[in-house]
Amino acid sequence: MFETIYQSLLEVATRYPNKTALMYKKQGRYSGITYKELRDSVEAVAASIQKLGISNGDTVGIFSYNRPEWAIADLAILKLGGVIVPIYYTLPSSYVKYIMNDSRIKLIFVENAELFSLIESIRNETPDLEKVVLVDDSRISGEKDFLKFDDMKKREYRTLDEGAVVSGNDPATIVYTSGTTGEPKGAILTHGNIVSNALSAINRFGVTSQDVIVSYLPLSHLFERTCGYYTILFAGGTIGYAENLSTVARAVAEIRPTLLIAVPRIIEKVYDESVEKVEKSSFIKRVLLFSAIKNLNRYANLKYKKLKISLGLRMKCGIYNTIVASKFRKLAGGRLRLIASGGAPLNPQIAKVLYILGFNIVEGYGLTETSPMVCSNTVEENRLGTVGKPFDGVEVKIGDNDEILVKGPNVMRGYLNKPEETRRAIDNDGWFHTGDQGRFDEYGNLIVTGRIKEIIVTSYGKNIAPAPIEMKISGSRYIEQVRLCGNKRNCIVALVVPNRESVEHYAREKKLSFESYPALLEMDEIKELINHEIEETTADLASYERVKAFALLSEGFTVENGMLTPSLKLRREEIGKRYAGLIDTIYENLEKRNEN
Repeated sequence: MFETIYQSLLEVATRYPNKTALMYKKQGRYSGITYKELRDSVEAVAASIQKLGISNGDTVGIFSYNRPEWAIADLAILKLGGVIVPIYYTLPSSYVKYIMNDSRIKLIFVENAELFSLIESIRNETPDLEKVVLVDDSRISGEKDFLKFDDMKKREYRTLDEGAVVSGNDPATIVYTSGTTGEPKGAILTHGNIVSNALSAINRFGVTSQDVIVSYLPLSHLFERTCGYYTILFAGGTIGYAENLSTVARAVAEIRPTLLIAVPRIIEKVYDESVEKVEKSSFIKRVLLFSAIKNLNRYANLKYKKLKISLGLRMKCGIYNTIVASKFRKLAGGRLRLIASGGAPLNPQIAKVLYILGFNIVEGYGLTETSPMVCSNTVEENRLGTVGKPFDGVEVKIGDNDEILVKGPNVMRGYLNKPEETRRAIDNDGWFHTGDQGRFDEYGNLIVTGRIKEIIVTSYGKNIAPAPIEMKISGSRYIEQVRLCGNKRNCIVALVVPNRESVEHYAREKKLSFESYPALLEMDEIKELINHEIEETTADLASYERVKAFALLSEGFTVENGMLTPSLKLRREEIGKRYAGLIDTIYENLEKRNEN
C-alpha cells in the first residue's frame, strides 16, 4: 500500500479493475460500480474540481448522507491534495455555518434540495464559499446558483495538471468532534494517520477482497469512514449503501454483508425490537427460544473458559443452532462473519446473547483524534467487557487519574485554529490525552471505565461514572434513554426517555386509557413500571450509585434537537441546560417526600 489515500485506492483499482467496489439502489435494485469505473469517475471529477481552482491545501465540504457520490467526491479532492471537511447531514444551520467558517470551505458538495436550501440560507454568512455542487437536483426549481455533480463526471474532462505531490504527512481531512461540551473542534488528520489505521484494521479483522459491508453510519463520523469505507476499499472489498437509516434492515437482507459496523445504540434498538417480537409470539416459540438461549449460553460459557463440553450438550446445541440461531443469522443475510461495535460501551448482556446466537461481535475503542481506532478485540481472542488490545504501532498507557493516553501513527496533527487546545491534548512526549479513564485486565485488554469530564461528584464526595449506570438502565425494553444528574447534589436522579412503543403496548395490556402520550407518562402505573425497571437493572450497584428519583420525558434526545452528538452520544451539558428547571423540581419533590 502507498502512503496516501488516493494512491492506495489506485493500487487496488489496478489490481481488481472489474470487481464491484460500490453498490447503490437504482430503480428498486442494487447496481454495482467497478473499481475501474470508480477510478474513472474520480479522475473526471478531480479534473472538474481543478478547473474550479481547487488545489493542494484547499478545504472542500461534503454535506450528504452516504452514497457513491460521497466517495467519488472525497477521492477526487484527495487526489488533488485538497482537504475534506465532512458535515453531518442533520446538523442545524448554526453548526454548519460554524464549521464552514472555521475551516474556510471554498467548495461544498451538497446532497439534495433540502440541504441546498440550508446552505442557501447561510451563504451570505460564509464568505469563503465560492461554489456549490448539487448531487441530486431533481427537486430544484427556478434559477439557482449551483453546479451539477453529473456534469462533473462527464468523460470529456481530463485532468489539466497532475498538481502538487501529496505525501502521507499532508492533511487529508478536518473532522469536527462531537462537541459534547463547548464548541466543536476540528481535528486535523493526515493521509498517514488514516492509511495506517485502515491497514491496521485490515490486519486486525482479516479483511479481504471477498468482504462486503453495508454503509449506513454517517461518513462524517470517522468510525464509518475509516473502518467501513477506506478499510474495505483498500482490501478490494465491496461497499453497499443503504438508502437511509430507515432501510438498513432491508439493505442488510439484500446486500448480505460479511462485515457490519455498528454503534451500541443501533444494536440495542434492534435487540429490543427482536425481544418484543418474541414476547408477542406463541407460547411454544417463546419456550423454544428461551431453552435454546439457555443451552447455547452453557455451551458458550464452557467454550469461553476452554472447559470440556459433553456430547449431549453438543448435540442439543447443534439442533438449537439449526432450528433457532440460524434463523436469526439469516436476518443479517446469512453470511455475516463479524460485527464491529464502537463509539460507546455495548451492554454486556446484549453482547452475550448475540454471541451465543452465533454472531461474532467485537468491541473496539477509538476517538476522532486517533483516526479513529485505538484498540479492538478479535474473533479469535474476544474478551467480552473489554475493548481489546492496541492496534499495530499504537501505544496505550494509563496516566494520572486513570486517564487513557495514546501515541502512534494514528494520532492527529492537532485542532484547527486552537493551539491551546492542541497543547492540552498532546503533551511534549507525543501522548494524546483522551479524557477517558480506563485500566488493563490481566490479559492486556483495555477496559474503558468512564470519561473524566462526565464524572458526577456528589455533595458527599462520591465519584460516580454515569455512562455504565445509564447503560444498565437503558437495557430495559421500557427505557430508551437516560441522563443521570447529581453533581454537587446529595444523591443521583435521572431524566428518563421511555421506549414509547413498549410503554404504550404495556398500557394497552393493562387496559389503561389515556388521551395522549404525555398524559400516559403522568400516570402512576407507568411511573411505577419505570421505577421497577430502574430498581431491577441497578440492584447490584452501591446505594449512592442508585437513582433516588426520576422524571419521564415524552421527547427523546436526538441530533436534531441538539441533545445528541452526530455519533449518538449524549450532549450532557445541553441536556442539563434545557432541563435545569425540571431537575431542580425533581430534587425539591424528593426533599419534600423525605421530610414527610
